Amino acid sequence: MNYVLSRRMYSSGILSTIPKNAKLIRNEFLKYFEEDLGHTFIRSSPVISCNDHSLALVNAGMNQFKGVFLNYYDPPVTKVTNSQKCIRISGKHNDLDIVGNDSYHHTFFEMLGNWSFGDYFKEEACRYAWNLLTKHYGINEELLYVTYFGGDENLELPPDLECRDIWLSIGVRKDKVLPFGFKENFWEMGISGPCGPCTEIHVDRTKNFKNRSMQINKGYADLTELWNIVFIQYERLPNGTIVPLPKHHVDTGMGFERLVALLQGKQSNYDTDLFQPLFKSIQKYTNAPEYKGTLDNTNKLDCGYRMLADHSRMITVALADGVIPADNNKLRKILRKSFDIGKGVFKKYGILSELSYAVAESLGDVYPELQNNLHKVQRIIKFEETLYTNLQHSSSKQWMKIVEMYPELKSVTKCSGPGLVSGYIYLQRTLRSLKGDTLPENVAFKLYDAHGLSAETIRELAEIKSLHFDEAAFREKLESLRNRSRAGLENSEITALKKSLKVLEKNSLPRTDDSFIYKYALNGKNYEFPEIESKILALIINGNVILNKSTKSDIFPAINEGVRDNCIELGNDNVIMDKVGIILDKTLLYSLRGGQVSDKGVIRMKNCNFNVLSVLKIDGYVIHYGQLLLTHVKELVAELENRNHCVVSIESTLRTGAMQHHTAAHLLSACLQQIMEIVNERNSLIRPDSLQCQYHAYAGKPKITELRKIEKLINNIIKDDVPVTAKELNAWELLADNSITLTPGEIYPYKGIRVVEINSDNLKSKDACYGTHVLRTGELEYFCLTDYSSSSLHFTLKAVVGPLATSAKVVGENIKLQISNLENKLRNKKITYEIYQSISNEIKEGMNESSVIPIPFLVKNECLLKLHNLNLKAKTQMKKIKQGQEVGEEKW
Repeated sequence: MNYVLSRRMYSSGILSTIPKNAKLIRNEFLKYFEEDLGHTFIRSSPVISCNDHSLALVNAGMNQFKGVFLNYYDPPVTKVTNSQKCIRISGKHNDLDIVGNDSYHHTFFEMLGNWSFGDYFKEEACRYAWNLLTKHYGINEELLYVTYFGGDENLELPPDLECRDIWLSIGVRKDKVLPFGFKENFWEMGISGPCGPCTEIHVDRTKNFKNRSMQINKGYADLTELWNIVFIQYERLPNGTIVPLPKHHVDTGMGFERLVALLQGKQSNYDTDLFQPLFKSIQKYTNAPEYKGTLDNTNKLDCGYRMLADHSRMITVALADGVIPADNNKLRKILRKSFDIGKGVFKKYGILSELSYAVAESLGDVYPELQNNLHKVQRIIKFEETLYTNLQHSSSKQWMKIVEMYPELKSVTKCSGPGLVSGYIYLQRTLRSLKGDTLPENVAFKLYDAHGLSAETIRELAEIKSLHFDEAAFREKLESLRNRSRAGLENSEITALKKSLKVLEKNSLPRTDDSFIYKYALNGKNYEFPEIESKILALIINGNVILNKSTKSDIFPAINEGVRDNCIELGNDNVIMDKVGIILDKTLLYSLRGGQVSDKGVIRMKNCNFNVLSVLKIDGYVIHYGQLLLTHVKELVAELENRNHCVVSIESTLRTGAMQHHTAAHLLSACLQQIMEIVNERNSLIRPDSLQCQYHAYAGKPKITELRKIEKLINNIIKDDVPVTAKELNAWELLADNSITLTPGEIYPYKGIRVVEINSDNLKSKDACYGTHVLRTGELEYFCLTDYSSSSLHFTLKAVVGPLATSAKVVGENIKLQISNLENKLRNKKITYEIYQSISNEIKEGMNESSVIPIPFLVKNECLLKLHNLNLKAKTQMKKIKQGQEVGEEKW
């Protein structure tokens, strides 16, 4: 590709003829590395993080390559380039409150990058970057400055003089090669892990060619970082020590929006062709005055333009990648903030949905998922807007009643927020016990986090109540927030257990090998689960972790404590410990996760047997819980101290039932996705005798006709008896395959990710899943929906498979036969209305009685409807008979 352009525009410092559009700028970057320098293009990962517990949303280009940096697996290629979708709306990197008020902050942006995994290093990385900027993009080198790591005495890290000398050899003036400290020029992944010095390229956007070396990293908006090049050559150990890595990597990142503004000669990112089409869409849809580009806060219209355009990009990208507003409180707040801007500033509903077209048009060529999922995005936006409007309407009425009692509340600016009423009631209740004249930080945070009030509304309420609101402390609290909606809150028992299990790490006890849960075979019609030999690593008694290094004085107080707090009394000397846990070095018992209940089984030891009632996996250690007589607990401790081996076996019938229902759950979700298009599972419960799945109702709720299609399609796949296959992937391979369904919010490991696939002519299901499954769909025998319920936000389906479903089918057919017989009797006038009612009620009672064998939901629904219609006809017929009228042939 020829990158040489015809003439220089010295006044701007850019080599160009006419400004390039954003798509061309992005393509030139990717092709430069891909075609000229032999890099492999890797598509952007979804913005919802699927491997990193520390992230809610992907906020940098390197996130998807952390498994390589952490040495969990080797990459298939050593040189990579890509353009990564990034979102920064929470945590450390949070630009949400700034967006719209300046020219360059965004909640969504693209990060251009190139990576070397053990291939090239410092010199090549610097030369590649410099050549692209100065030769291919034509940026005058007089406008560029570079920084390098100046060393850190406290960490005993020397200055990166190698990097400095590389820039000098490239030809950068000495007074423009600047050293900076750890904060500016040393990159770390976290509190431990791969890290290294970085070098940054800064650009003077004023283009006045004055030497501004002394102003670098001093916060000037027109002198900004353009490209960051990280040299990953160290590892920080958990104790804080930094040591060299055996293999060196390069990780670079350049903000695309800043680059486009620079190359298009714009002072504001919003003046580029990345945002101008969005402004035009807003103006056309709302008939608002045109965007003028003013940056002072008094112009609410221009600020509204910027905020709405920025948020529409972030929201469209997030929804297209599977982020669910109901599961991500921050996303839902930004959606509602955007609805408020649309209504408040532009006097129009539905702007976000309309803008998603423009976003998909702008970004869809490089991120095709935006085009592919556009219908889904729009349906979710419309659902959320309708939900929010209804909440506002309801809240407004309630708020006006409160204002009648407390007129001083009339001054509250935003009086239609759905959380205002509940927030004010909470504040009133809190004030009763409040001492002092300052609004407590925790109260302010709860008003924001739980009730959704803005900082402005919190300040107004505080002023009305004559309280000082420390907004700086409040902002600090928000900054430390780590997306609770994504990570979830652990219950106190799990938190305590995690803390207790740290003793196992300190004693270098290996994690439990539970790979045996997938080692089973089908022998005829029955599954065989081979027993395995194992060894006890530790016990958990009343929350206390006991190792074989423990002394008797350590152990028995824990047991005695358990007798007092955690046991069931049986007679004089028989005391059962209610919750005893055993940690083994290996197991074949499945632990509760992914909605599938844990296995039950037996651990047979030399002197006693232990019945496993539940299994829990925490931080890689599998805990087998059960009840045990106190005398046997002492024998169990002896088994631990003597390092005796044990044999682990499973209750095969329960496991087989769970496998059948888990496979059926995958088929159900795939069918819903195919028939209703937009379905996101909210949660599931997979038991040996049933399955229950709850879904978000963004696509509406399934109609009876759709449920019939689902049931028929699944049973056709069961008849086809297609294989159910499983394979393991690492994170790189997982993200490379966009046909795999990931559970939103689920965090998968960097390697050993299990993918379950069912591939038939009529349906394809491919899910990342750690559950256990049957080997062929034919082993499900029959699929039967047993219940359906819904609310405004969700709907729930219950079903059974296997012998129970086959029996349910027979029960359903019998009920249909009873109604058919009743219909014939009524048609032939052989019964009175009283007898008809008696038979009809008997059938209804039979359907409503709780039974071991469920009645198929569709059969029950059909029969109740038929009984209702029959009842109407029977009443009419009997009325005519009593009046002596001739009853003609009715259409039944």
